[in-house]
Amino acid sequence: MRKPEHDPTEQILPRVRVVLALLLSIMVIFTGRLMYLQIAQAEELKERSEQNVMQERRITPLRGRILARDGTVLADNRVAYDLMYWGGEIDGWDRLQAFLQLDAEPRAPDATRPEERLNGAVLAWNIPDELVPAVEERIAGLANLYLRERIERTYPTNLAAQVIGYTSQADPARNPGYGVEDLAGVMGIEATWEADLFGAAGTQLVHVDHRGAPLRSQVIESATPGNDVMLTIDPSLQRLAEDVLHTALDYVNTDRRRVGLPTESVVHGAIVAYDPRTGEVLAMASSPTFDQNVFSKRPIDPDAVGAYLTDGTHKPLQNRAVEAYAPASTFKLVTSLALLDGGWISPSSRFPCTATYRLGGITFHNWATYDKGMYDVRNAIADSCNTFFWHAVTSTPNATRGWGPFMEQEVALARALGFGAPVGVGLQEERSGRIPDEAWVRAQPQYEHGWLPGFTMNSVIGQGDVLATPTQIVQLIGTLALDGHQVQPHLVRQIGEHPTYVDTVSVSGQNWRTLKEGMRMMFTDYPSRSVLGPGVFPVDVAGKTGTAQTPRGPDYTHAWFMGYGPVADPEIALAVFIEYGGSSSRVSVPIARDFFAGYFAPPSVEATR
Repeated sequence: MRKPEHDPTEQILPRVRVVLALLLSIMVIFTGRLMYLQIAQAEELKERSEQNVMQERRITPLRGRILARDGTVLADNRVAYDLMYWGGEIDGWDRLQAFLQLDAEPRAPDATRPEERLNGAVLAWNIPDELVPAVEERIAGLANLYLRERIERTYPTNLAAQVIGYTSQADPARNPGYGVEDLAGVMGIEATWEADLFGAAGTQLVHVDHRGAPLRSQVIESATPGNDVMLTIDPSLQRLAEDVLHTALDYVNTDRRRVGLPTESVVHGAIVAYDPRTGEVLAMASSPTFDQNVFSKRPIDPDAVGAYLTDGTHKPLQNRAVEAYAPASTFKLVTSLALLDGGWISPSSRFPCTATYRLGGITFHNWATYDKGMYDVRNAIADSCNTFFWHAVTSTPNATRGWGPFMEQEVALARALGFGAPVGVGLQEERSGRIPDEAWVRAQPQYEHGWLPGFTMNSVIGQGDVLATPTQIVQLIGTLALDGHQVQPHLVRQIGEHPTYVDTVSVSGQNWRTLKEGMRMMFTDYPSRSVLGPGVFPVDVAGKTGTAQTPRGPDYTHAWFMGYGPVADPEIALAVFIEYGGSSSRVSVPIARDFFAGYFAPPSVEATR
């Protein structure tokens, strides 16, 4: 039999070998890759895998409380419960929606928003405490729903709103280092003492599922709670100050009608009361005020918040107790002390209290339109005679030509008494005020001509470029009451367990008694005796008014009063400021009377209108 010319197996074997070689190559590649992944990249892959199910998250610390001097809680924390949603179908949604009275349908978390990426979307804010157990029962076993516990800031009394301030959700751009769940102070004590109130954040390792929902967690570093901040504020006196400001609208509008001006709907002003012996601010009220809880309670009501933020007429967020205004005749006490201690006049020196004073072709006016005769400095203080001070000051060298030695002394004394710089009351909003001098005037483009005699005339009566805060004014009257002994007015008494440090200085002077006699005469020898004099008020008080001219017109004046009592042993110093309040004697003095009546509270005294 003849052998075939070609064996079929010879054609198959080479193909088999190629296939086997190909398979072997593939196996070698996969084996090599597997070995590379299991050995060379084992740690990296392990880390990536864990990152898919484990996240390092910030633990927000419990914010410190803000307390009044007696322990009354002015700013606190509460646990709020929100119903959170991770997306997907919700079993029994109709029943849950009806139970919580929710209008909107569930919305999946927005991955572009850090808060929702971290916590899920909110279905219901601030679930009432009494409903929480029922909600927990209804969502048990639902992986895409959970109740979040959130710390919310509350202001139980709403006292001293501008002093306490408020918090809002932290903005990483404005609050570097903060998380999206943190609260940060925006104004007042909340902002000024933020570092003490906040504490220190902690860290936890959180196991999450594929949606980011937490499964379990492990604390790596515990959060450190913030310190409580105890204030010097006396809640009863704070309430008194706020009530007195509120009811002062009658005084303001009565004076408005008297001069034919439109009436106001709310008082714009401030009251500051402190103990000059300790420097402790017992009350700091600003009107109009606002509800702090509007900013802290979630969900935020944009209309309510916007109404406060955009109110350019009443400016309720402004703390007028630390804003700067022309101090008017309250500043005459500085001028009086400079005249006396500089030897420019004596307590018995007499100058005319005329209706006008003319200098350099300009006529300057006293508040009285007739000549009141010759006054000494006590009567000039008590009756607030402008022209007495102009006559006295222009009798000093160079005063009628420009900057002179008296103004040099006046500026130095004003700064020693606490003007021109914040007193350090404990609020970041506190203004410096202004004591203009020759160098300051030359630095102003509009005053390229330098110091003119008219600047002297304005400055010595607290007008022109002189600016002071009610807190600086109350420090002035407290320093006068204690013969130059000055204890720094302050709002913060204690941080945690540590008392705050307070500056005490002694302002040199030899004529405190003369000044105090003039301030007492205001209530014994002049018209204000009918309001706070010995015949109508059983506690001896002394004080000084001020009526500041403003650009709005001659009757739109700021009304000031500063005073203290009892005269023999001062324990309370008071500053009253009413923005565009009108006459100080008809507005700020009765307001001071009402506060003093509530403070001393003798049975025979009533805070009457």
